[in-house]
Amino acid sequence: MDRLGGVIDSMGTPSYWARLHAWLVEVTPHGMGGAFVYQANDPPVRIFDSVGSPRRDRIHAILAKVGYLLSPYYNGLIRPRAPSGFYRLEDVEPDEFRDSEYHRVYYGRKGVSDEGMFLVRVNDDLVIVVMVERTTDEPLFEAGDVARQRAISPVVSALVTQQVRLVGIGEAVNAKEGEVKIGFRDVMERFGAELLSKREREVAMLILRGHSSKSAASILDISSETERVHRRRLYSRLGIASHSELFWLFFEATEHFDPVARNDPLLDYLRQTKPELVESVLRS
Repeated sequence: MDRLGGVIDSMGTPSYWARLHAWLVEVTPHGMGGAFVYQANDPPVRIFDSVGSPRRDRIHAILAKVGYLLSPYYNGLIRPRAPSGFYRLEDVEPDEFRDSEYHRVYYGRKGVSDEGMFLVRVNDDLVIVVMVERTTDEPLFEAGDVARQRAISPVVSALVTQQVRLVGIGEAVNAKEGEVKIGFRDVMERFGAELLSKREREVAMLILRGHSSKSAASILDISSETERVHRRRLYSRLGIASHSELFWLFFEATEHFDPVARNDPLLDYLRQTKPELVESVLRS
């Protein structure tokens, strides 16, 4: 705990987040870490990264844009307003998340083998998350590692909350030029609204988040066979054949989302790329 004093001494200064990271590494060694702000309905803003490489910047840009909408942390903890504490990815990930395109793109390219998150709920509309990541060269977190991180989570929560009280987070967030500040959560509701049935859209969102047919069927209270029928039908209607294609279709289609008009981004995108498919689906 030698570095804890340094964290306290640095409160209110630009070195605070680096000092906090150094202390967390001392408590439980890990190769990488970072901190993000989730505010109201806005996409997350990264306010600290221990690596800060161009590659990490590009990968985090995917998360900050729309990828966070598929994140197990966002859907399992942040959006449902889970309390402050330490959580591992495996606590909230769907059953096939490790095989999902999201995991391959975000975690695979970052070289992360295991991950945890200190969730600090400052108030109803403001959450700070502090990530602890082990690289592919490091072992997975063991039970003792997790126990230590959970034991210090109230301290981390108090330290982060006090830092926010001292300096706020507005300056860090507003400094991110071009950061999208619109209601992207509506993308989930509008994606495929003009092309797919309500049930097909529900299945599509669960597929994107990494749920198996069995898991999706359980959530939707339908049989696994019925879920697979919906899955095959939506793949056919969209002219795709895999989860990977659906992931990139979702990501590319969101470029066409207008949060004011609340249009169907998938319809707009496919009208440009596969107009004949669109006409066929709309006629059916």
